[in-house]
Amino acid sequence: MLSSFKVSNFRSIQNLELNLSFAEKRAPTGYQDSDFLYFLEPRKKVRLIPVLAVYGANASGKSNVLKALRVFADSVLTGIEGQFQPDKLNNRGKPTSFITEFIINGQDYSYELAYNRQTILSEVLKVDGEEIYRIGPDAKNFSGLSSMSYPEERLQEIHRVECCTPQRQQTMTFLSIIGKRYQGLHAGITALCEYLAERFVFLNDNSIHLSRGVNTLAAVLANDHDPEPLKNAFEQITSLLETLDIHISRMSIDRTRVLLEHDHKHAQEYLDAPPEFYNRITSVEKEGSNIVLNADSIRSFHQDAEGNEVEFDFTTEESSGTQIVAGLLGIFLAALKTGGTVIVDELDRSLHPLLLIELVRLFKEKRYNEHNAQLIFTVHNTEILDVDILRVSEVGIVRKTQQEGTELVRLSDFEGVSNLASFRELYLNGQFAGIPFPYI
Repeated sequence: MLSSFKVSNFRSIQNLELNLSFAEKRAPTGYQDSDFLYFLEPRKKVRLIPVLAVYGANASGKSNVLKALRVFADSVLTGIEGQFQPDKLNNRGKPTSFITEFIINGQDYSYELAYNRQTILSEVLKVDGEEIYRIGPDAKNFSGLSSMSYPEERLQEIHRVECCTPQRQQTMTFLSIIGKRYQGLHAGITALCEYLAERFVFLNDNSIHLSRGVNTLAAVLANDHDPEPLKNAFEQITSLLETLDIHISRMSIDRTRVLLEHDHKHAQEYLDAPPEFYNRITSVEKEGSNIVLNADSIRSFHQDAEGNEVEFDFTTEESSGTQIVAGLLGIFLAALKTGGTVIVDELDRSLHPLLLIELVRLFKEKRYNEHNAQLIFTVHNTEILDVDILRVSEVGIVRKTQQEGTELVRLSDFEGVSNLASFRELYLNGQFAGIPFPYI
């Protein structure tokens, strides 16, 4: 779980903190018996929010907050090449830095990373307050990680050879190298890398093809030893979709797979495949060292005025809103089953407000969110603020000034704002700022 995220010098952001703590002074009366999820409790006396909705005017930097999270994860997992995106208006030669806190398997993780265009300047990892390693411009300390099998000298060598260029510029994080290549060295490092790689999910927008949602959920079911993960993933998604009052009575999927073997011995066979197959490719998967192309034929069924079943091509004849919801359901259900964090830019695009509310509700009800999953999203639609689903800790307002760049505050940061207030009315009246003042 993500508990906090601080970023400096990234795009329009000079200094910003994303705080996911439950900021109310006390828990609501009867919260233990409620079906509603007021907060997550990953360990005793720690309460975090399951949802954060981020509002703000156009060009205020909402998307940059979410992009910072993605660039942080990409920098950790794949290196910093191409990831330096400083604030061009207020850069002054400063590095980009991230300070991130997680709770994974009941342990507290604090990870710091700072870099410029050429090199990582510092990297620090702490687990439950204990420093595991520290890498800085002047000194390196691996004492929290060293052992008889991996003494300090060997860890220094791993850093020099596997994290740095021949010019001694560190471009790969030590965290990723240890987490991926030396998984038995430190269970906590492996767990953090796996969380960032598999359960920290970013969607640039809400347009996710249903096939991707099916694959994502099927992978989770396969890890749980489901004998028919693809079939059951599709059934779980479509079963939920059919309850959303969008007039679909049932759905079917027919998948054609083409294996692209790593040695390319059969390349001509792929080139000879009918063009309509490639036009229908809906997803790509890795299978060992090979690549698999999937072409899905997805059908939805409706009833006509006389009660007869009518078949539709899901990807060409259903509305964009229906397709968006279907794709998101697979991603969301996978996160709910694994305790993942899903980050979506413009979750409300092309969605009816009531469908938006139901998607958010998945993370706010105990019957769905049993494993401390989180949803962070940007949104313009304000109708969800009028529904008793988001609380003061779960609404963030982004605003930007020339001097301070993009900043984020939560409603809980405003004095006198309670859960009984009309968030929508106060927001649209400009009480929290973060709204445009258009005039033509």
